[in-house]
Amino acid sequence: MSIQRRNATVHTYAISAFWRWWSAEGAGHLSRAVTTGDYRDLSDTLDGMVKAIGPGLGWQNGPGIRARHQLCVSGGGDPGLRVLAERWRRAAPPPTPMWEFAGARQPQPGMLAVTLEVAGESINLGLSRASVTLDVERARAHVIVHHPAFTRVTPGYRHQLSRLLVDWLLGEDNVQRWIGAISAAETEPPDSLPATALPEIIEAMAARYAPIGWTLKDAGTSSGPRTIIRALRPLRWVDHPLLDLHTAIQVGYPQTRPDGLPDYDEAIDLHRLEEDLTAALGPRGMLVATQTSNDQRILHCYTDSEDQNGQDTIDRFAGTRPHIEVTHTHDPGWTLINPFT
Repeated sequence: MSIQRRNATVHTYAISAFWRWWSAEGAGHLSRAVTTGDYRDLSDTLDGMVKAIGPGLGWQNGPGIRARHQLCVSGGGDPGLRVLAERWRRAAPPPTPMWEFAGARQPQPGMLAVTLEVAGESINLGLSRASVTLDVERARAHVIVHHPAFTRVTPGYRHQLSRLLVDWLLGEDNVQRWIGAISAAETEPPDSLPATALPEIIEAMAARYAPIGWTLKDAGTSSGPRTIIRALRPLRWVDHPLLDLHTAIQVGYPQTRPDGLPDYDEAIDLHRLEEDLTAALGPRGMLVATQTSNDQRILHCYTDSEDQNGQDTIDRFAGTRPHIEVTHTHDPGWTLINPFT
C-alpha cells in the first residue's frame, strides 16, 4: 500500500471515529458546554479527535447560519488540510436546529465591533481602513489594511491583525478565492475605505468574475517554440477542495505546422480527445488546462486522490490510445498549474 493510500485510511478512520463520538455523546456535551460556558476537558477531547484527522487542523464553535450553533474544523488556509476538513464536513450527519458544520472558517463581521488588547494597546477594530487594488488579469484583489494603532505595534502584530481582519470579513474560503496580497500600512492610503466595505467590493468582483470559461493565450517567446495555453478562468482549487490529484496527460501528435502546433486535422482530433476524456471522467474530475507546443499537448486534470475510480478512469482512457503518457502527482492547492491561474 502506498504512503498516500495508508494516510487516507488513517484519515478515514479518524473522521469516522469523530462522528461516532459526536452521535453518541459529543453533540450533547458541546451543546451543554456552549449553554453553560463550562467546557472542562471537552476542549482537550475535541483537540485530540480533530488532530487525529490531521495534526494541523483546528476547531471552533460559534453562531450558526441556519442552526443555532456551528462547529467548524479548519486547516487555516493550508490546501492539504482544507481537503481533510472538507472530508470531515461531508461525512457529517445532517444538520439539526442546534448544530451545523463547516470545513472552513466563516465570515465574522461582528468582530469589527470588538476592541482587542494587542501588546498593551487597545485596538478598536471598527477604526480599520482598507485600500483595495483589483488585479483584473488574475481576478484577485490586493488589500492594504490600516489602523491608527499600527504606528504603535510591531510589524508582526500589524501583519497578523491585517490577515485576521480580512479573514473575519470574508471567511477563509473567500480569502483563498479572491484575495491576493494582504499587507499592513502605518500611514492611511489616500484611497482607503472603512474596512467594513471590503465584503461588498469582493462581492461585486465575484459577480463579475465568478462565471467560469475557457481562455486562450499564446505564451511562446521569440527564442523558444510557440506555446498555446488554454485554461479555465478563474481557476480556484478552493472551489473543488477534494480534487487534490493532478494528472498530466502528454499527447503526441505527428502532423504539425512549421511552428510545431498541430495542423487542422490534428487539432480536430485533439479536441475530440479532450471531449472524450471529459465525458469519461464525468463528475469524478476536471480538465482544467492544456498546453500545446512542439509536437505535444499536455492535458492537466484533477481528481480526488481517495477515489481510485477517478485515477483508473484516466489510466484506462490513456491506455486505449497511442502517443500518450500519464503522470499522477498529489497536488492539493493546484500548485502545478499556478502559471495558468
